Amino acid sequence: MAVRGAPADGTDVTARNAGRQDFRRMWLGQSISLVGDQVSLFALPSLAILVLDATGPQVGVLHAMATIAFPALGLFVGAFMDHVRCRPFMIGADLLRLVLFLSIAVLALTDALGLWHLYVAAALASVCTVVFDVGYQTHLPCLVSRDFLPLGNARLEMSSSVARAGGPAIAGAVTQLLGPALAVAANALSFLASAAGLLTIRTPESAVPDPTGAPWRKQILDGARYMWRTPVLRWLSAAAALRNFSMAMVDTILLLFLYRAMDLSPALAAAVLTAGALAAVLGAVVSRRLVQRMGAGPVMLATATEGIVWAAAPLALATGSSAVVIAIAFVSALWLPVWNITVITLRQLITPPHLLGRVHATARTINLCTIPVGAVAGGLLAGWASGAWGEGTGLAAALAFAGLATVCGLPFLLRGEIRHIQRLLSAEGPLPW
Repeated sequence: MAVRGAPADGTDVTARNAGRQDFRRMWLGQSISLVGDQVSLFALPSLAILVLDATGPQVGVLHAMATIAFPALGLFVGAFMDHVRCRPFMIGADLLRLVLFLSIAVLALTDALGLWHLYVAAALASVCTVVFDVGYQTHLPCLVSRDFLPLGNARLEMSSSVARAGGPAIAGAVTQLLGPALAVAANALSFLASAAGLLTIRTPESAVPDPTGAPWRKQILDGARYMWRTPVLRWLSAAAALRNFSMAMVDTILLLFLYRAMDLSPALAAAVLTAGALAAVLGAVVSRRLVQRMGAGPVMLATATEGIVWAAAPLALATGSSAVVIAIAFVSALWLPVWNITVITLRQLITPPHLLGRVHATARTINLCTIPVGAVAGGLLAGWASGAWGEGTGLAAALAFAGLATVCGLPFLLRGEIRHIQRLLSAEGPLPW
């Protein structure tokens, strides 16, 4: 069955090559946009902490607003994107994010910015992110054949890792020299590159009618039912949700820890995030080889290291050395792209094409619904621990506890269906992994 009218799985070599060229265009534009995203992830909380003097709970709320749209709208967006041409909506999402982040920069530069501006802009931008994310994963199989999906996802994850490496460094330098407002403005302009990349795509995309003609409510339930009845997808989503909860706490506490416990400058704080992002690039590069040697199931179990290593945060405070926290960030970030590449590829391969958008949106809704809760919990934990044990000790303890909480997802990964997976399969048989 062809995917959304694309020629990528056909025998026409010219059409397949054209699809891969379009993938490269989308990849380039998205790679630039991802750098902007990483600038924003550093610049927005830095703006709140350094300019607006935000507290731990307020930083947690800001992080929550940036991820609230998936649990609220993800299922509806998934059903909608399954039956429309995704690309126009993705372009619209890029342009709206451009306007939102430029507005934050303008308000900050004119001394008119308040925390509520950041909350509203972050929430609206998160809606755009949902539309883009679901559309992106649904549109990708239009451009490339199924046997190219692992490589395509690996390239996209590598771009994300490179962005995590370069984005914080750029944001730290701009924030240090010119202030966080201009760092946010740089992020806004990056969405132009993403929209331009999408506009150059020539591979035709057709809407996919629902073969049953079912109403929207049933269409949404169809995606949820498929994922629930597929044990591998069900347990992976549960594990991801618990991991995202704990890592959202880590992300919320981390900048507070770097600025207020370690007393680092924005440039040094960005260096910590950059070191972790360089590890993520390495993780994206070696992920396929790891799966080949260890098997997909054991590799997914090993990715729990991402959170567990943050138990060493008190050591960084005790030594007062930024090198220790850089090493922790490096080891932690190594495993995120390995998890993402493996899980996304697996989901794309075993999901029927007409359900892909809904299943992806269902999985993302489950996976990400815990992030706003974890962000608020992390902010509250940071505030309570700082008051109970002092700011330095309290933030270090909170960061260690948040990282260790990732072990809660391991029971789901120990299910037999997951831990025994060795190779990822397509309809044509084993993939090169």
